[in-house]
Amino acid sequence: MTAPLVPLSTSDSRGPGYLLLPPAGGTLQAFGPLAATAGADVWGVEYPGHGERPSETPASSVEELATLLADATSEDWFSRTVTIGFGMGAFVALETAQRLGVAPRALIVVDACAPQRRSPDKDAKAGASAMGRVFGRTGLTPVAGYRDSPEGWEYALDLLLGDLQLVNAYRGPVRTRLSCPLAAIRGTDDPAFAAGDDATGGWRVWTSGPFVGRVVPGGHLGVLESGREAEFWARIRRLEAAFLDVQPEVA
Repeated sequence: MTAPLVPLSTSDSRGPGYLLLPPAGGTLQAFGPLAATAGADVWGVEYPGHGERPSETPASSVEELATLLADATSEDWFSRTVTIGFGMGAFVALETAQRLGVAPRALIVVDACAPQRRSPDKDAKAGASAMGRVFGRTGLTPVAGYRDSPEGWEYALDLLLGDLQLVNAYRGPVRTRLSCPLAAIRGTDDPAFAAGDDATGGWRVWTSGPFVGRVVPGGHLGVLESGREAEFWARIRRLEAAFLDVQPEVA
């Protein structure tokens, strides 16, 4: 079995490294431009059956993905790394920390409802409504040229729908909360969040450390759109600075 952890970029920076976990249907190809502009060491997770691991059997649950990642990750390295989970990747990150028994340096979740605030039916509808925009991005399928290939398109659809099944079946952690700083980011136009919904703010219960909640322009996973890489990392650095504030929570 191929190792799930893949180095995406290296740097001479002495700052923290970053671990990126893809959303449902995602592959590491989507993170290429993002990693190239990080100015830091960046690692990514390739899920079985995705990207460079097409021959491997896909995981049957979010918990299984977390177990595979925990088995390939040292506690010391994980504790020194800022972990960023996009969509489904947020749940994989949280479950990985539960299995390792250590928190990352910080956990940043992007466009993911807090586990206890999720509604499977609502999430399924949101996933379906956003599917066209999701498929508009390269990197969410390992099949090169899938837009011009009926077979590739069908494979990409199966990949996304399979991951959405894992997300809709996920019921959240059963063990203790983390102790690290935690930030939750969502787009203003993300269909998974109704107006006034505090599903992102609900993440604050999953850490005893500082919490930061942010609403940013764009739709579901809009932060991954081409041309927004510098904006993304600037926001991440501002969040890291906010974690140094003495306040336990930042609105």
